[in-house]
Amino acid sequence: MMRQEITSMNAVYSNMRRGDWARWTLLAIGVIATAGCFSPAAQFELNMIAVHKRELESEATFSTQYQLQPIAEILEASFGTPDNPVLPPVPGIEDVLDLEKIKMAAGPYGSDENGKQRGLYRQHCVHCHGITGDGAGPTAAFLNPYPRDYRPGKFKFKSTASGQEPTHQDLNRIIRDGAAGTAMPSFKLLDSDEIEALTHYVKYLSIRGQTELYLIEAEFGELLPAVVKPASERNAEEQEYVESLTEEELEEEKAEFLEEVAFFESRENIVEEVVGPIVEKWMNAGDEVTEIAEKPEMEMKESIAKGRELFFSAKTGCAGCHGESALGDGQTAEADFYDDWTRFYYDPNDPSTLEGYLALGALEPRKLRPRNLRQGVFRGGRRPIDIFWRIRNGIEGAKMPAAPPIVTDEEIWHLVDFVRYGLPYDALSENEPHQPENVRVRN
Repeated sequence: MMRQEITSMNAVYSNMRRGDWARWTLLAIGVIATAGCFSPAAQFELNMIAVHKRELESEATFSTQYQLQPIAEILEASFGTPDNPVLPPVPGIEDVLDLEKIKMAAGPYGSDENGKQRGLYRQHCVHCHGITGDGAGPTAAFLNPYPRDYRPGKFKFKSTASGQEPTHQDLNRIIRDGAAGTAMPSFKLLDSDEIEALTHYVKYLSIRGQTELYLIEAEFGELLPAVVKPASERNAEEQEYVESLTEEELEEEKAEFLEEVAFFESRENIVEEVVGPIVEKWMNAGDEVTEIAEKPEMEMKESIAKGRELFFSAKTGCAGCHGESALGDGQTAEADFYDDWTRFYYDPNDPSTLEGYLALGALEPRKLRPRNLRQGVFRGGRRPIDIFWRIRNGIEGAKMPAAPPIVTDEEIWHLVDFVRYGLPYDALSENEPHQPENVRVRN
């Protein structure tokens, strides 16, 4: 097609006047563009790492026709595409997700007829976090730590306890302020509406990702596809299972399989059984914020001293990870610590499956290191309230545990004072006095 168009243009060129070159050149560019030089529309990719994990667990390969395709169709019907997002009809979802804001962040970068910015996620975020929000964009492999994978709905720096979704304000603040010591920059230069749009889009990708994981792990992953597969597509375990069934049992299990698939292809059932409960947790996140006890009145010097004592005590166990020098070199620093996003697919005690995951786009595992507190760099924010939340709630997905219940809020405030104000000036941070060598002794 393109060759015919170019040949036709050559014939035109031979007959046109010299002064028409510029006009005809523009026409030629237009013809070539119409001949097919367009980029394909962006698409959400199925979470094949989760699929592969479920296949290994069940010793059964997902059926493209009866599992993978229905999951992809359910997700598109519920959430749309990267260029045309939609929301499932969950009651109250508008209190969690603003579709207009999501559309402002979605799609190719540009502006609408009123000059309002569009495609903000693709402009600012996709190169790290990826179209699907999997944290595996084009630059991700070069970054340490890796960008966040939004799909499990799990976030480190938040005001809620582990197991609870972050609040809208938690995500908004990280986008606005960035995460110190990482490649996540501050977007304070964006308008507040644009930051809001990105916040809603991150939540949208998370809720979509949580829905996908639930369908893969808890619903379609529980089915036995061997009963609907032709013999040529079954693996050895699947074939052995099918051969153990009578013809009547095989037909019965096949009917049950197809009934389950049909159940979750129903929009009403998906909303009620899957998406609804996920959205509800996000809706209630504001009620789950860890309350902050009022800081006790105390001289700062005394509070720092109490915090120092607590830091090195068995009661808190802080030094076990952060070290006696607070350099992040405690006894546990050499342990096989990997965050939850990595441990989802990588077991350091059994690395035999890693190659298969890497082939599907998983990032090379990297060990966690406890924070070097002497640097004064706090990724989740250095406000006293931010550090209080990190100590009280822990850091979800990382190995930073929540403070034991026996540690009181007053004691946590002492730890906050020590970490923020005492540690940089503590004797731990002082260099050893230089001892000159080979000193010439004079008589």
